[in-house]
Amino acid sequence: MGIFSKIRDGLKKTRDSVIKGLRKALGSFTKIDEELFEQLEETMIMGDMGAETAVQICDQLRSRVKERGITDPNDIMGLIQEITAEMMGEDEGLDLSTTPSVILVIGVNGAGKTTTIGKLCHQFKNGGKRVLVAAADTFRAAAIDQLAVWTERSGVELVRHAEGSDPAAVVFDAITAAKARGCDVVICDTAGRLHNKKNLMQELAKINRIIDREAEGCAKECLLVLDATTGQNAVSQARLFQEVAPITGIVLTKLDGTAKGGIVISIKHELGIPVKLIGVGEGIDDLQPFDSKSFIDALFDREPDEDSDAEKSSEADTAADAAAEPEETEPVTEEAVMPEPLPETAASFTEPEAAFAEPVQEFAEAIAEPVQTVTEQAEALPETAAVIAEETVQQAAGTTEETFRQIADTAEDAVQQTAETAEAAAEETVGEAPKKKGFFSFFRRKK
Repeated sequence: MGIFSKIRDGLKKTRDSVIKGLRKALGSFTKIDEELFEQLEETMIMGDMGAETAVQICDQLRSRVKERGITDPNDIMGLIQEITAEMMGEDEGLDLSTTPSVILVIGVNGAGKTTTIGKLCHQFKNGGKRVLVAAADTFRAAAIDQLAVWTERSGVELVRHAEGSDPAAVVFDAITAAKARGCDVVICDTAGRLHNKKNLMQELAKINRIIDREAEGCAKECLLVLDATTGQNAVSQARLFQEVAPITGIVLTKLDGTAKGGIVISIKHELGIPVKLIGVGEGIDDLQPFDSKSFIDALFDREPDEDSDAEKSSEADTAADAAAEPEETEPVTEEAVMPEPLPETAASFTEPEAAFAEPVQEFAEAIAEPVQTVTEQAEALPETAAVIAEETVQQAAGTTEETFRQIADTAEDAVQQTAETAEAAAEETVGEAPKKKGFFSFFRRKK
């Protein structure tokens, strides 16, 4: 795979996020107006190109659209590519013009400093250079051991001290050894430093003073390793490191795993620091020198049109079928389509093999008796059902007669009891009532 292909594949996520977003914005407008420029600016900022860079690009777009009399929004994409290419400027490679040349690698933990050093050692070694590495990251546990593994793989020399020792002393010994051994490149690893680690930042300034003093006149590179997945946070880190170290170039790692590749443009435009190396994969050869033209071409590469590809594929298939088809063809008859089977072939399908005949016979005999039993039970079902129905009716009739008899007896007893109660109540009422005197009894007592 060529360098351009690796860069193009590595920028796929950025291209899908930023460039497709710009094309979508342009496709949603039928005319060029201020609202369109605001939409483009917002899309660029969301793609981690930075607010300052996005504003600058849109200002130049307004000017060039007016100068060139452009009226179609779709023609603006070419202008964006043109402006960003101008912002990237000329490329600057690593300066390894002296023997030895010193490369100081700085950055925060997790950005990929150790991996970058390992890949650089491999590339320099394959290029015929003698390399010596200074393990000056004495602050982080196991950092020296990790670097030792990389240097052993690459077959380069390593200068190391005990963990917790003075990093500047390690750099001093490494430069001294490189001069004595005639090494071409000295690569100095450093501890991951943050802006709030004041002591570490002071140590970094001390290391720079040692390099300036002991390697006076030598080519010096101070490479800041940034993780592309952190987006604009990487730009903030670069600003902080600029305050304590003379950064000469940026190594942008993990560019293949992020959609925030637009920070390359932001770093160059806002900080004026050239990007010298980019990581577009995990392979040892995936650390590539940065080529701004290849980067812009890969970033703005237009995806192939699916409809066009489908149409071309269909046309190609049609042409291939036409080429394979004979000029004259005889009419297809039914006999030609469905020939009669040969007697031997037909017999092989109609006559069972002897190997299958015996198991089939045994199975048939085994199920014969159960089948006969089920058949007899099925035949006896009507008679059985009639007997069950008759017994059920008789039982129900007997139950009904007995129930009616019980109800009648109960009713008779109730009537008898009610009559007796009423008779007793009547007799009691008559005995207690006062006797009425006759009408003529008054006259009888008068006489």
